[in-house]
Amino acid sequence: MDSKSIHPMIQKAYQDKVTQLELFNMALTQLPDEITQLAHLEELYLENNNFTKLPEKLMQLPSLKVLSLEYNHITTLPHDIGELKYLQKLNLANNHIETLSDAIGQFTELKVLDLRVNALSDLPDSFANLKKLEILYLGRNQFQHLPKVLSHLTQLQDLGTGGNQISQIPQWIDQLQQLKYLSFSRNNLNNVSDVIQSLAFLEHLILRENKIESFPLWLKNMKHLKLLDIRGNIFEDKNNILKNVHSPDDIIRSYIE
Repeated sequence: MDSKSIHPMIQKAYQDKVTQLELFNMALTQLPDEITQLAHLEELYLENNNFTKLPEKLMQLPSLKVLSLEYNHITTLPHDIGELKYLQKLNLANNHIETLSDAIGQFTELKVLDLRVNALSDLPDSFANLKKLEILYLGRNQFQHLPKVLSHLTQLQDLGTGGNQISQIPQWIDQLQQLKYLSFSRNNLNNVSDVIQSLAFLEHLILRENKIESFPLWLKNMKHLKLLDIRGNIFEDKNNILKNVHSPDDIIRSYIE
């Protein structure tokens, strides 16, 4: 599909009053003016195009709740992005973003944010404004530490940080008491911080492919833990790890051996 087909697609979407529109693989670098007529549009998928920035026309779609721009060439976000005040899910994975401006903090209704496979090494202070965020993916960036600003996101349930260069689990992570899924896979951890045991509702702990040598006895106290993935580490005694897990069932065992 190429960019020439976009006009009839938008015309039909306008006539049908659609709430969802997919414009994949069309080599788009900008959006046509007529897209602003889609007053009912709530979900817009623009994956695999050639955008280098968020199209300005998006700011005239205030009803948007879901926006995906995965697999583009975006490097930054515009300062007027707050016009998308109802946005709940934003996918910017697989772009070229090195830094995020304070504009990201304007997404106060955001619940899901995917920033995987970019070039981020830090997050702005305004990230603390994303109070409703429940799912955050930061995998395969350039973080050497987990930014402390995340400690303000107390509604987080899923946090993925795999494929970075993080060497330590921060003590402040105990402020994220709603966490159910936590991944530090493919980082540079050499131990499991005891702060993890304070995450009372954690169900999935992914620590595969680090440099961890031993695991603590308190693992057996994590009664909600359903999956512990520690493959690809350099620990000495697998059997001892199994004894220290509260429920060493087949699911957990398969991710250790």
